[in-house]
Amino acid sequence: MKRALLVFSVILLAVTAASVAVVFSGGGGRGAYEIGVYGALLDLGLEIDAIYGSSVGAINAAGLISEGFEAARDVWCSIDYLELMNASPHLYELIQGNLLGLDAMELASAMRTLTSENGIDIEPMRTKMKEMIVEEKVIASDVELGIVLYSLSGLRPYAMYKDRIPEGKLVDFVLASANFPAFTREKINGEVFIDGGVYSNFPLFMAKERGHEEVVAVDLIGIYFGEALAFINIFTDGMKVTLIEPSEQFGTVMTFDPEVSKKYLICGYLDTMKKFGVLRGDSYFILGDDDPLRAHFLSLEEESRIEALRLLGLVGVEGETAEYHYYREFIPWLESIAKQPYSRTCHLVTGMLEEMAAFLQIERLVPYSPSSLMFEVIKAFSAAKFESERDLRYMTRYKKLFNFLEFIDDRKPCTSELSTEFRSFEEEFQKSVGLLEQICSQQSRISH
Repeated sequence: MKRALLVFSVILLAVTAASVAVVFSGGGGRGAYEIGVYGALLDLGLEIDAIYGSSVGAINAAGLISEGFEAARDVWCSIDYLELMNASPHLYELIQGNLLGLDAMELASAMRTLTSENGIDIEPMRTKMKEMIVEEKVIASDVELGIVLYSLSGLRPYAMYKDRIPEGKLVDFVLASANFPAFTREKINGEVFIDGGVYSNFPLFMAKERGHEEVVAVDLIGIYFGEALAFINIFTDGMKVTLIEPSEQFGTVMTFDPEVSKKYLICGYLDTMKKFGVLRGDSYFILGDDDPLRAHFLSLEEESRIEALRLLGLVGVEGETAEYHYYREFIPWLESIAKQPYSRTCHLVTGMLEEMAAFLQIERLVPYSPSSLMFEVIKAFSAAKFESERDLRYMTRYKKLFNFLEFIDDRKPCTSELSTEFRSFEEEFQKSVGLLEQICSQQSRISH
C-alpha cells in the first residue's frame, strides 16, 4: 500500500492537501514519541514544510530531514544508553532517579561523576549523531530546520535556522541544543552551550517567526497548567496549532531503552491518528463506529434475552421484541451506569468496553475494531478468576456487565470481526511502526 494513501477518504479529504510545520519539544528518552507522530503525519498525507525542535526535538528534526522516517524509527528502536553516553550502570540508574537500587558506595561513586566539572561524557552520542545527520542532505532538503540553543558564555538564547548554521557545524549545534545539564558542556568556537530547553523547550515561536499558519506541535513534557492549547494560543494568534501529547508515559526523560522507545513510537502514531479523527476512544484506539454488542444480543431467543437482562437486575419484559429489550431496557441501564445519557449507542457501548478492558489490563497500544475490543474483553474475563475479587469498581460497576457478556458469548460466541478498512489500517500501522517487518522476520525464522 502506498504511504499516505490510507483508505479513510472522507477524513483524509480534510487534511491531504494541507502543508504544515512541525514543532518538537525536548523530552530526552521520550523522543521516540515524536518519530511515531511524524510517521502518522506522513500516513495522513500531510506535506511537512518545516521542523523546529529543542533538545531531543532538535535531534529528531535534523535526523528526519536527513535520513527520513524509517531510519529515525530504526535508530530509536535499537539504541540504548551505552550508545549515547559513557556512563556506568550505577550512574545511569542515578540519572533516571532510581536511587533505591543503589547501595551507599554505588550512589557516592555515581554522584561524584554527576557533580564533577566535566559531567557525563557523551562522545558516543556524537558518533551516533554523525550517522543520523548528514549536513549536506539537511541543507539540500526543501524542509526547513530550526533549533534552539542557550549560550552559557553569553547568557543568551539562539534560535538558529539551517541557513544560519556555519558550514560543518550542524551536528555540533544540534548536540548543543540537546546538552542535558548533566552532560559534558558543548563548546563551539570557544562558546559554551547548554540544552535549548533552558530557554524554550517547546519552540512554537520559531514557526510563528517563519510565518507558518498550520502547525502540528508535539509536547513531550506537558508542563502547562489547565487547558494546554488555550495557553499556547495566547502566544500563537493567527496560527492554527494542533497539539499532540503522550496519552501515557513509560519512562523518565533519561530512560533510553529500545523496548520503552517502541512503546513511545507506537503511542505517538496512535495518538496522532486519534487527534486527526481516524481513530477514536477514551483510552484505547478504536477504528469504526459500529455497536459490537447489538447484533449478538438481538440474535438471541427471547428466553435468553430475558435471562441476560435479569443478570443486570432488569425485568426483561416478556413478549417484547429484541429491539425493545436492547434499546428500551439495556441501553437506558447502561446510560445510568456510565452516567452518559443521550450518548450514541456505539460510543456508549465501546466506552464501557474500554473501561472493562482497562480493568482487565488488556494491551492498549494496538488498534481495535469495536468487535475485536469486545472479543478481547470476553476472552480475558473468567468468572472463576474473580470469585474472590473485592475491588469496589468490580463489585459495583463491572461484575454484572462481565457476567452479561459471558452469558451472551455462551449463547452466541463473539468473534473478532475485522472489516477491510480495519485490515488496511492495521497493515499500514504495523508497517509504519516497524511491526510488520518484525512479524515477517519471525514467520521467516519459523518456516526455516
